[in-house]
Amino acid sequence: MNAITSFPIYANVFPAGQTAGVNFCGVTPVEQLGKDIFVGVRDKLIQETAFFRQPEELEFIKEYIKTALKGKKEINIIDGACSKGYETYSLAMLLENIDHKINITGFDIGKEAICEAKKGIFFIKQISGSKNIVSMYKMGIDAFNDDYLAFSKKCLLEGKQAEYKQMFDKFYTELPGYKNKQSIKERLKGILFKELFPSITTRAFQIKPEKAELCKFVQGDILKLDEIVSQASADVLLFRNALYHLTTKEYTLGLKLPLPDEIVIPVVKDVVKQIDKAVASKGLFVLGSHASDHLTTAGKTLYNELEMHNFTPVLYNAAGTKAVIWKKNEF
Repeated sequence: MNAITSFPIYANVFPAGQTAGVNFCGVTPVEQLGKDIFVGVRDKLIQETAFFRQPEELEFIKEYIKTALKGKKEINIIDGACSKGYETYSLAMLLENIDHKINITGFDIGKEAICEAKKGIFFIKQISGSKNIVSMYKMGIDAFNDDYLAFSKKCLLEGKQAEYKQMFDKFYTELPGYKNKQSIKERLKGILFKELFPSITTRAFQIKPEKAELCKFVQGDILKLDEIVSQASADVLLFRNALYHLTTKEYTLGLKLPLPDEIVIPVVKDVVKQIDKAVASKGLFVLGSHASDHLTTAGKTLYNELEMHNFTPVLYNAAGTKAVIWKKNEF
């Protein structure tokens, strides 16, 4: 594979020093689930999320809608594994002023996550200190920096960060002193983190009422996608970095290992069948960059199944090794 896409993409979206992906682990709450969820092997989800996460993919979606789908007056976007809605509303912010009617629905298997998304209160964290402290805080979590939205002045930002902050300020109102309800376990964890990382600051924001109407949130399962979206109606379907929930098992101390091939292969095939039913002709399926979505049996099976169902990769990661966005071809 190489990094050239079959859809023209602009260069230098994020000039040097202006990327939205540095030294910050976003929001990573954990939600307990029933033991029968996800092929009976996973009982909790780490809902990793942040505003404008993987921005190059979001920008590609925007340009694709404006050009390849410019003849459609109405665009339906389904954001799977949406967690608490940070990325769903990122799409709403980016697409608000394009010449289409945009319908955005976020869904997640987690009931608590969907309740929080509907509530529309979001948190942004900032950590200051040495690189070692920041690295310790990340603890290997693969997420993206959104703290500039809450902690930087517009005059100090350039390029896409300045553009995104302007969008963010239009959508959100700060809630000074707001404290989220937490379980005893969550409070104890917060106290521990405060001791280890005293330089963490959190600010809360609420979606403005007139903007909240731009996104709808429902609880749902990727394996039952037809309960969420009617056949061939999704112009963009996102399921970013979530396939590993279906194809790995978590052991003690957070160790995650792939499930046996005899479990993984049927699950991935079923996922692709659901995707094929949902996505419209010329529509996009957005996979994300998580290694489990591209490597091992899961990734290889996924690529093969998408190609068999008439999907073609249109955007690769910077290294050209992962097909992160696929287009459903016209018959």
